[in-house]
Amino acid sequence: MRGIMAPYESDETVQERSVLNRIVRWDKYGIEYEADPRHSEIIIGELGLKGSKAVVAPGVKVAINPDDPGEPLSTAESSRFRSLVARANYLAQDRVDIQYAVKELTRRMSCPDTHDMIALKRLGRYLVGCPRVVTKYPTQNLPKLIECWVDTDWAGCVRTRRSTSGGGVRVGSHTVKTWAATQATVALSSGEPEYYGLVKGASQALGMKSLLGDFGIQVK
Repeated sequence: MRGIMAPYESDETVQERSVLNRIVRWDKYGIEYEADPRHSEIIIGELGLKGSKAVVAPGVKVAINPDDPGEPLSTAESSRFRSLVARANYLAQDRVDIQYAVKELTRRMSCPDTHDMIALKRLGRYLVGCPRVVTKYPTQNLPKLIECWVDTDWAGCVRTRRSTSGGGVRVGSHTVKTWAATQATVALSSGEPEYYGLVKGASQALGMKSLLGDFGIQVK
């Protein structure tokens, strides 16, 4: 649906629009952005979790028990798993709270087992308690500084011993970019993943600085 958005509503403007099924609102206090809520509803429904007890975290780190490696899912269940994880991955673009948990699920799409389905259902129970998230961008003065925060999880993957880089970029008081990504190499010391995380964070910050420069906004 086309329309002119403005912080006030008139015959020619509106304060709310749907953009690729994301909901964008603009009022005198700033802009609000909400991910498409249908994805959460579908994931919850497909997993049969409507009315289930919610959990407070979308994922937990579970040590692998060599005596219980997990049974591979059937062809039908594997297809269902991949479909729901792909939907969750699309949702995670707009929801920082589930990015790490979904990232871990996507790594198991090629050969999911019963443990992976349990992890997916935990994500579903988290969405039961938190089906919608609204990100607010209050009005601010033109920013002059980019902040980039990074962190790493050394050997966080219990299967491959790979580390995870995570972080976010803020422009003024607005968080405009977040990520959670598995590092490509296996770090042999705690300092290595920290270095890789810093490099990724620096590249993201420089990319954001270049993008803002294209809009005529100069930041440090």
